Amino acid sequence: MYKRQTGPFWTFFGALLLFGERPHLWQTLGVVMTLLSFWALSVAGRADGIRFHRDKWIGFLAIGTLLGAVSGLYDKHLMGTLHFRASTVQAWFQFYLVLLFLPLVVGWRRRWWRRGEFHWRWTIPFIGLSLLVSDYLYFWALRDPEALVSIVTAIRRTSVVVGFVGGLLWLGERNGWRKLPALIGLLVGVAMIVVG
Repeated sequence: MYKRQTGPFWTFFGALLLFGERPHLWQTLGVVMTLLSFWALSVAGRADGIRFHRDKWIGFLAIGTLLGAVSGLYDKHLMGTLHFRASTVQAWFQFYLVLLFLPLVVGWRRRWWRRGEFHWRWTIPFIGLSLLVSDYLYFWALRDPEALVSIVTAIRRTSVVVGFVGGLLWLGERNGWRKLPALIGLLVGVAMIVVG
């Protein structure tokens, strides 16, 4: 999870190079603060037995992080340069997701691989609705001509706070309090971005 949070770093530099974005000093310091906080979270994650340099899946995670940064820059191009509507981009995004996940659904139903049993919960549609709303708000924010994708992405990645609080309170995550200073640094960074 924490390596994925370095996406704003790559988006930040991509936005500087491709869109000529120039965040204010406080915004830049806020982005740096959030990136340092994400790094601190990854260091604290080592206490949970996570070894980034030994896990083969971390390579895939790094590729996904870079692709996510490219996706954020492309989103800004669609919304800010080509002036697509947020609803149009989201509709196409959902259409492509259906095409991408349909083979996985078919394979899951036909038991092409070993899997656990599925149990329906009413939280499933709630999660889907939450994702739709958050994606729409993200696209809508990027449509603002003054919105900097480097800033929007950094703020968007603070969703790690929800995972942190949920893991700490509901799942009894070990070493959670050790990650608290990094979380506070993350929130301070976001405050600097918003105030800047």
